[in-house]
Amino acid sequence: MPEMYKKIFISAGDSSGDIHGANLMRCMLEKEPHIKFYGLGRENMKHAGLHCLHDMSKKSLMWLHVLKELSAFLRIKKDCIRFFKKEMPQAVILIDYCGFNFHLAKAAKKCKIPVIYYISPQIWAHGPWRVKKMKKLVDKVIVIYPFEKQFYENAGISATYAGHPLFDEIYKSGVDEKIVSELKKQWGDTIISLIPGSRRQEIVRLLPLLLQSALQIQQAIPSVQFVVSCSNDQHFDLIHTLVKDSKFCCKIIIGNIHEIIKASKLCIAGAGTVTLQIAYYLKPMIIVYKISPFAYFIAKPFLTTPYIGLVNKLANKMIVPELLMYRGNYTWLAHEAVQLLHNTQKREACIRDLSSLIHEIAKPGASEHAADSILNLLNSKFNV
Repeated sequence: MPEMYKKIFISAGDSSGDIHGANLMRCMLEKEPHIKFYGLGRENMKHAGLHCLHDMSKKSLMWLHVLKELSAFLRIKKDCIRFFKKEMPQAVILIDYCGFNFHLAKAAKKCKIPVIYYISPQIWAHGPWRVKKMKKLVDKVIVIYPFEKQFYENAGISATYAGHPLFDEIYKSGVDEKIVSELKKQWGDTIISLIPGSRRQEIVRLLPLLLQSALQIQQAIPSVQFVVSCSNDQHFDLIHTLVKDSKFCCKIIIGNIHEIIKASKLCIAGAGTVTLQIAYYLKPMIIVYKISPFAYFIAKPFLTTPYIGLVNKLANKMIVPELLMYRGNYTWLAHEAVQLLHNTQKREACIRDLSSLIHEIAKPGASEHAADSILNLLNSKFNV
């Protein structure tokens, strides 16, 4: 490889990180074609030009959560360290996936390779003490939420706000209005979408609760119809089994999350990035996060934010109902849903607040801003 090429190691573990990583790579290559990307990713990053050391398609969980994956991740880690020592890339870019990427950051720092964290872990919500670890391991953080910039700068870490790349994807992909029309034609104008998440443990923990609340909501409003969002076909059997066990009749839809949201009158979702997608379409929502009583007892003292939902956190006020629960409090959930469907004043206030928030944060260009920030560092501070 000619010397004029810059070698950059980039690591993303889950599917959303793979999408955002691919967009970042494309933006960087458009601005500076003499870059070779090596690292960990999935199909999107490989199509964007990644020389993939390991395909992470089947490694969707953080490595410390699944003991059976431990040996595989240790092998991946060793291969990455070997690459650092042999190739000495100009920088290491880490995307989310903190359970594994923190180990790569530590290895890169030992090799004196600059580390840039893009889409940093949400340590501001849980485990803020880890910011000290971030300061030791990371040279630059590129953040996607406005409040994160001050959080990291207060800890002495250089931070740049780029915006959320999710909105780049929304602007690019758009919505299939035909599917939206078909959903409304088939299921009516009062659709409630149940969105339990994209990870198996989220679905197992949350979907039974959502289905129990759906039964109560339907008893109060018989005309309402429910659809369950299945993020990909690998979770369909699990979701189908849980729905069947609940003896509740509803439609399961694989993919088409934007269309599901737009067709819905109300969304009930886990606390994650999907809440920003719901907010983008100005749909009233209820955010639920369920953990075990033991986990609740352990985590409660360390929660430093009054909000579990990104929408409320970004607005810095409660604009949609949310609850962190350790019991199946489906009665509360059903009550809030009926309120958002029947209380016109409450519903309109929710939509108005969502509109103000989206006007402030839903701007395209995040991937390009992140690319500019990284290239400026590569060409100046790191003097490559």
